Formats: sequence, structure tokens, C-alpha cells
Amino acid sequence: MVSVTAMNEDALLAGGARPGDRTIAGAVGQPVEIRRDSAGVPHVRAAATRDLFFGLGVAMAEDRLWQMDRLRRRALGRQAEILGSTYVASDRAHLTVGIDTISEADTERMDEATRSIVEAFVAGINRHIETAGKDLPIEFRLLEYTPDPFSARDIVAIGRGIWWSLNGRIDRLAAAEAARFLPGERLRRLYLTPEASEHPVLQSQAGTERGKFAAGTDDATGSNNWALGPSRTDTGAAILAGDPHQPFWVPSSWYEFVLEGPEDHAGGAGHPGLPGLWWGANGAIAWSITNNAASTRDLYRESVKPDDAALYRDDGTWRKFAERRVRIAVRGREAEELVIRSTVRGPIVNAIIPAVSEGGDPPLSLRWVGAEHLDDLKAMIALSRARNWPAFREALRDWAVAVFNFVYADRDGHIGYQMAGRIPVRGRLAYGFRDAGNPEDRWQATIPFEAMPHIADPPGGFVATANQRIVDESDTYPIYGAYSQGHRGARIEEVLAPPTLIDRRASIRLQNDVVSTRARRLCPHILRLLGASVEPAARIVVAILSGWDGSYTGASAAPTMFETFMGNFQRAVLARHLPARLIDLTMQQTGLAAALLEGAEPDYFSAGTGAQVVAAARASVAQLTERLGPLPQEWRWERVHLVHWRHPLSASQGDGFDIGPAAVDGGSHTIRNTGGELPPHEANSGAEYRIVVDFTDPDRFQAVQNIGNSGVPGSPHYKDQFEDWRNGRYHVVELHSARVAAEATTHIRPDGT
Repeated sequence: MVSVTAMNEDALLAGGARPGDRTIAGAVGQPVEIRRDSAGVPHVRAAATRDLFFGLGVAMAEDRLWQMDRLRRRALGRQAEILGSTYVASDRAHLTVGIDTISEADTERMDEATRSIVEAFVAGINRHIETAGKDLPIEFRLLEYTPDPFSARDIVAIGRGIWWSLNGRIDRLAAAEAARFLPGERLRRLYLTPEASEHPVLQSQAGTERGKFAAGTDDATGSNNWALGPSRTDTGAAILAGDPHQPFWVPSSWYEFVLEGPEDHAGGAGHPGLPGLWWGANGAIAWSITNNAASTRDLYRESVKPDDAALYRDDGTWRKFAERRVRIAVRGREAEELVIRSTVRGPIVNAIIPAVSEGGDPPLSLRWVGAEHLDDLKAMIALSRARNWPAFREALRDWAVAVFNFVYADRDGHIGYQMAGRIPVRGRLAYGFRDAGNPEDRWQATIPFEAMPHIADPPGGFVATANQRIVDESDTYPIYGAYSQGHRGARIEEVLAPPTLIDRRASIRLQNDVVSTRARRLCPHILRLLGASVEPAARIVVAILSGWDGSYTGASAAPTMFETFMGNFQRAVLARHLPARLIDLTMQQTGLAAALLEGAEPDYFSAGTGAQVVAAARASVAQLTERLGPLPQEWRWERVHLVHWRHPLSASQGDGFDIGPAAVDGGSHTIRNTGGELPPHEANSGAEYRIVVDFTDPDRFQAVQNIGNSGVPGSPHYKDQFEDWRNGRYHVVELHSARVAAEATTHIRPDGT
């Protein structure tokens, strides 16, 4: 294997990052131009739709080819083949879910218009592979392989892979099932209820009273979006803002581009390997999404015949488990064989989630909407073509997975919110595992689109979401899932609800806000419970947290102490009733711990909550002393909250492709989400893209990525946005390429000319 240090600068720049213009021939009817701006954003211009998406395929492959190949391999269960044994678990999971077979079947059902676009996009990717020749991105040469040509099936698989990462999360169902170890329904409800659940999206907007109980808490990655109507802005024009959060990857999860064609004229960001925009604007409308996390999957306990383990019960009949055998190629060692069993409901997935019961759970089958036929690519393309609210909603009728919160604004001053996705209706409300033999646990229908939560031009003049609960089970159609805590939503509401005017600059400041309403809410209770304790550790915690405004800035020791304390207290709360083997699985289920701090269930601990708070303080001070030294003023957040993008080849090739480490402000529950809730408190997730659209100037908007638009190490755009992202600076994206001072241009001429 070739080492990074053996590669010179020219080699690093090869494979799509070499500066300057170039001309290639391709399967286009008329010339196509890809003009790149100073941020490396490609503006693709063509006279025909197929040519336009061919050009997008070329541009995306120039910047993200190895990432796209890796995403394809992830979805199809083939990462270990090139990256080794570390990725076997990922391959097992994706093969068990069956994304390879799902995508194969779903490609055959794609509508003709969407297929035409996808095939043109694929042809552009493959044309770049051909023209690159030996000058492929460096990862291919280091790993000593070349990419197979892409197919429409691969595009569907990449999409289904990202939907699984967003809406699969079956470990959350296991975490919810663990509630059974808690004594009593009240404790189980507190455990399952996310913090700050009294801040659902539609409460202040629609004026309806919502219940507090929601569902199992999701991880803290999150996203934010909001739209402001004319009555709430200083110019009288609508503003839209969005910042999607993901676990940090290198290259990043999002790719910026602008399309200019006969049917498509829009810009924003999409996912590498997919032809549509997820966030963007087209001069008439703008839109942004957050993950809704409504449940589109269930795990069913299957009953196995006592005298024949090859049979399971279904509707009073014993059926034989279907079996599929697949081979996982592993770099550097023997291949593995995986046997995947399945029932009529779906694959048995016990091997890819922790067992809740000691000795193992019964066979658990997965039913997931993502295994059905989806028109997600069709909807994604249609979104950026909509020119008004009715057309936008019409495009979303085809949206199935992942379930998203779409926030909308337009140049006529209208704003709106639409929840979109294919959500099953079950016969009963349940969390954790369901029973295959219970008719009440079957899927009976899906929620009609018109019954999905939505609102247009709300009285308050704004709408906002932050992955928190939208509605509760008291509605006609119960909607529940793995929602995040409501603290980011509460902070957004705190800033936007007062009758003040919010301009573009204020929206940018809000995207970079580092105030934690969680810390502000819980610290007074921690201080109260520490009370008059004379224990030295307790007095240190009191000194650090007293007077803190909840801001997660690098120079402050308070975030370090608060997060360390909450981690220790949460472990103690869970350990009181849950088996030790489930503690790590359930660390995100923080609702019960927060409720105990706020005064619920004072007898939960035998010695009382106050004694346990002192014990958590003692453990926290000891840990921080060992890690950061004896001086509390040295326990600054910037010493532990570091962002470090690790390239997948770092383990074998060194850190030459890494970005960071560097200290960043923010935390898991600030609007500027940078992760770090759990030890060692690294900045491991957050906004990989931020967009702000101000309709005073509808033909341009402001955006920033967390690292850069190119995934090619050595490219000037591999990490050129990192410092801007850290410091809240944005670049301008023009919707008209004629306004772009081109840094480099790719010209595609028709074959044979």
C-alpha cells in the first residue's frame, strides 16, 4: 500500500482538484458548463434537463468520487472489502437490513421521468471516472483499487443508506424496551419522556395544548430551521434559515451546488451521490429540513416453535424462517459468511442491536417503511422546482422516508411548516418491542398526507423546528418516535417569540448561539441540592456553576463541569434499576435524571437525591482533576471540546488527511450544536452546513460548510471553510452563474464534436 508521505503535491491535487479550466466530451445533446465560484461551489448550466444532470454527475464526481464510492459500499455492505475489519459491523448491519436487495427491487419501480434524470446523473459520474483515468482521488491509489461504474441501483442504495441512518436507529427501540426494568409506570414515563417536552413545534404556533409525554430520546446530533414572515423582519421580506446537524464526517455529509436548466434553477446543498437538493432556494421559494424521527420501523418479538427452531408463528400457522447467505469480503483476512433469517415482517436483527434481556432476546424482526417502494428521488427533484406553497406541498406528497420537518418561505412573504413522510398507523401505542402475534401491533394504514401536521402563515409570524416533538399521542393519529430534547427549540422560541424584528444578521447570530437552556434550567437545582454541603468537591461545583449564564464558550469551565456532572448523575440514575450491560445503550435517556433534579420522585435513591448529587459532584471533581489538573480554572471547555475530523484512512495512513483538532464553542443542546454531551466531550457532531435566505435579494443567499465543498485531499476547497464555520462567517451563493467570477470551469461538449 502506498503511504501518504510518499505522495507529492501534484498527486494530492489529482483526481478532480487540479485548478484551471478543462474540456471533456460527454453524452450530452448540447454544451454544458460547470462554473466554480470562489468557495468551489459548481454552477451547472445546460439547455436540456438530461444534460444538466449529466453535468451535475460530472461536478459531484470531480469533488466527491471516493466519498460516493464509500457511501455506495456502506449501503451495500462492502466497506470492509477496502477498509478492513473495523467496518465489518457496518457491513453486517446494512446487509441484514437488506439495502442491497431493497435498492435492486426499487430501481425497477422508478418512474420514467425520474429514471431519466438518475441515468443522466450516473452517466456523468461514470464519464468523470473515465476521463480521470489513473488520476483518481488519492484514496483509490492508497487502497489500490478502482471504482466500479455507478448504476441507478447504486444511487437508490446511497439514498436508502442515508434514510436508514436517519430513521432506522433501532438501538433506540432497545433503549425504550429497557424501561421495563424501572419499577412503576410513572418512572417509565419519565425515562421515556425527552427533557423540555413542553416545547413542541406547534404549541406556540397553533395555540393548541399538547401533552408532555413523547417518546424515547434520540441522540443529540439534531438540526434547526426557522422561517420568519414579513411582520417579523426589518425589511418586510421573509427569511429562512437552516442548519442540518450530523455526526462529523470528512468529507462532510453535504455538497453545495447550483443548477441552471430549463426545469431546474435552484441552489443549496444535497447529499453526495444523490441528484436533488435537501436545503436551498430557487428565487421564488426557500426550504430547509430537520429530521422528524417519527417512527417508521418496528421490532417484533417472534415466537419460535419449541421443537423446531426453523419455524416461527404467523397468524396461527408455523412458517419456516427464510434464509439468505451473503459473503462479507474483509481486507487483510478471510471473508465472513453471514446468514440472514427473515419472517414475513422482515429480517431478524438481533445480531445488530444490544440484547435487552439477560441471556438474549427472542428473535426480533424488523419492519421498516424504507423496505417498501419509495418515490424519494422524485420528490427531492420536484421540491426545488416548486414556485409556491401549494406546489411545494404537492411535491411532498411523494415523500416517504426519512420523515422530515420542512420549513418554507417565499418571495411573496408566505411561510409554512409541513411534516412529510409515510408513517404507519398501529392499533396501539407502544414503545420498545412489539409482539408479532398481537393484531394491535400490526400496521393498519399510513397517516394521510392531509392529516400530517402543517401550518401556513402562523399568527406569531414565525415557525421553527429543532428535532423536538411536533404533536403528541392525543391527536387523531398518534405520532411518536425518538425525539430530541426540547432545549434547542426552547432557545429558538425564546429569541424569536418576542415582538422584535429579526434580520439576516440576527438569524446568522442565532445559528451560532451557544446558550444552553438545559444548563440554565438544571443548574439551579444542582446548586440547591448541593445546598449546605461542606464537602470540598461540592463547594468546587457550586463555585464553578454559580452565576453561569449557560453559555458554552471555550474560556469557561462551567460547561466542562456541567457536562461531567450530568454524565455521572445520569449513570447513577440508570444504574439504580437497569443492568450494567444496558447503561451505555441508555445514556441518552436523560428525562428521568432531569426530572429527579427538578424534584420528582425524592425517594428514588435510598439516601435521597441530594446525597446522590453530592456523590456525582465528588466523582466529577476527581475525574477532572485527574484529566486536567488540580486547578478548577484550568478545566476550560476549550481543553476538552475539540473538533477533529478523522479521515477513514487515518488509522492506517496517519493524520495527513485529517482536519483539526481545534477548539469550538457550543455543545449538544445549544443551537450551535457541536456535540460533547458524553465523555470525553469531543465536538463530534453538529451543523455541517448553514444556509440563510433573505428574500430582499431572492437571487442569492448566504451559506457555509463546516470544512469545504471538495472531498479531495489537497484541493484548495478541502478545508477552506473551516475557519469561517468556526467564526460564524458565510459566503454568498449566486443563483445566476453569469454573476460568478469563475475560479475554474469545466466545459462538456457533445461526443463527436
